[in-house]
Amino acid sequence: MPESSRYWTYFDEAWKKIIERFFPQFLEFFIPELYADVDFSKPFTFLDKEMEQLAQQSFGGSKFVDKLVQVFLKDGSDRWILVHIEVQGDEDKAFSLRMYRYFYRIFDRHGKPVVSIAILASFESEVATGTFELKEYGSGVEFQYLTFKLMRYEREDLENDANPIALVILAAQDRERLRRSRDRFNAKWYLIRKLYERGYSREEIIGLFEFIDWVLQLSDEEEGQLWEEVKTLQEENKMPYITSVERIGMRKGREQGLQQGLQQGLQQGLQQGLQSSVLETLDVRFGIVPASISDDVGQIQDPDRLRTLLRRAIRSASLEEFQQALNGD
Repeated sequence: MPESSRYWTYFDEAWKKIIERFFPQFLEFFIPELYADVDFSKPFTFLDKEMEQLAQQSFGGSKFVDKLVQVFLKDGSDRWILVHIEVQGDEDKAFSLRMYRYFYRIFDRHGKPVVSIAILASFESEVATGTFELKEYGSGVEFQYLTFKLMRYEREDLENDANPIALVILAAQDRERLRRSRDRFNAKWYLIRKLYERGYSREEIIGLFEFIDWVLQLSDEEEGQLWEEVKTLQEENKMPYITSVERIGMRKGREQGLQQGLQQGLQQGLQQGLQSSVLETLDVRFGIVPASISDDVGQIQDPDRLRTLLRRAIRSASLEEFQQALNGD
């Protein structure tokens, strides 16, 4: 597999784990006002299955990670937080449209306030404007979402910030900065030393170590040399946080995650491609497709069922006839 393809798969999985492991710190870093209002004595919930259903159409272009989280505020209300991470540099003119579609689908389903966040992790991810407008003759909508461009954060500020997310951003910056360079050893070793200097807990160190290890890939020889340095560092500081067994487990987990990510990506790509074909066919033949049909098609995962619906979309004389086929009538 090409190195760039492995990178995006690793990056996808690495970011998902970081958000799940460090979600309070994630909010504290990017939106301190929201962090101050969240009641972390109550559990927050990641709605991954729901997010998969909402992502019913393939928009093409960039690689991205989506997380949907339900949190409760100190005043007793709740919020739905959409975290959208753009991790590929291809220009994507549909980015803001995609953010808006997720926003209104979440709001339409739950009727709750939604906080939309876009994390842009590459040099080229500059197309996101933070706004989406759809207006005509004084009527329409103006949607705003939060954007955070990781490459614009000052390195010195990040190095002096004790929040674990600051170290995550440093690793992401180094991976982007060194994409065309093979001199990653020193950058990776520097970040790992920072882990032990900041006094993080064992669990935090393991989580951050895994992220750094995933996004800053070295040759086997360099990995062996780096691990010897890590073991020496742990012995000198009497911090045996990561054992050789855990290190091997991380590497196996990374390879397993890669294979699972590829299989899921192929399956999801086929599924989303068929969903998109069904909806586009209906749109061409009958005009605007009702949200109820779009939502129902978006929840179907069986490729054979979607192929059958695509044929019905081509042959149906009306949307009503297609709706009957969709309902199984």
